[in-house]
Amino acid sequence: MRNLGHIFRDIRIDKGYSLKDIADGILSVSFLSKFERGDSDISLSKFYLLLERLNITLDEFLFISNDYNPTQVETLMKNVRNAYENNNINLLYKLEQEEIYKWKKYNFSSHRYNSIMIRALAYDLNKQLELYQEDITFLNEYLFKVENWGFYEIMLFGNSMSILPIESIITFSKEILNKTQLYSRVKKNKEKLIRVLLNTIVYCIESNRSSSALHFIISAEKILERNSDLYFEKVKLLYLSGIYKIISGNSDVGIVMSNKAIKIMDALGDINAVNNHEIHLKKKIEISNMTTLN
Repeated sequence: MRNLGHIFRDIRIDKGYSLKDIADGILSVSFLSKFERGDSDISLSKFYLLLERLNITLDEFLFISNDYNPTQVETLMKNVRNAYENNNINLLYKLEQEEIYKWKKYNFSSHRYNSIMIRALAYDLNKQLELYQEDITFLNEYLFKVENWGFYEIMLFGNSMSILPIESIITFSKEILNKTQLYSRVKKNKEKLIRVLLNTIVYCIESNRSSSALHFIISAEKILERNSDLYFEKVKLLYLSGIYKIISGNSDVGIVMSNKAIKIMDALGDINAVNNHEIHLKKKIEISNMTTLN
């Protein structure tokens, strides 16, 4: 708390606020002064009110208190994301081994969850990689056990889908709206949640679970109706809704919807997304045509 108090004082002075400006109506000036000197602790509820008075978010304060560096989890996920996007399986393996080492050294389960998640992402790039059932069971048990999913659990589930059976994906995704209700107003959680639902739709479509795909399309639509700023997610849902129409026998409408989504991606300059979705759409149309002929 000594360090937090010093940091709080530095921010307060930098913003030009007096002790009285910040303390008024929350706590006494003398108590705030003691906190800033490191002589007194402070409750989390009071601390949060002081941050609001200072016009600074908790994330910003923690970023400053960490010497303007991201947290260890943020750094890990940045490295994992870069390795995955660049198909760098060797780097993913290295990151996985580092998390396994930390788990064995510190006996902290989060490191094992991290290693399983990284393995899942590597498996998504190379289906020849060996998977371990005990890891999948360990991950499943954790996700079932946690009643209120925060950003970490949503991220863990979303990035580990490739190693989970479709039944588990559908079950967790049906529960996810209830499990994330406590943190539903946190913007980054909401964004991650909708992307998980979009991935679930993809898995349902690829596994020929059309009724489940429709269930999650409707769920995603309801969320996006209340969040007008999630443009990428809306375009992706439009594309997937078109694919659903195609596999459900309504090809003409589905092709129009999916092509409309691709045109929006093109207008936004996302060439890779355009190419990938055009290839995917072509395959789905070919499969649909073959099914119709048979």
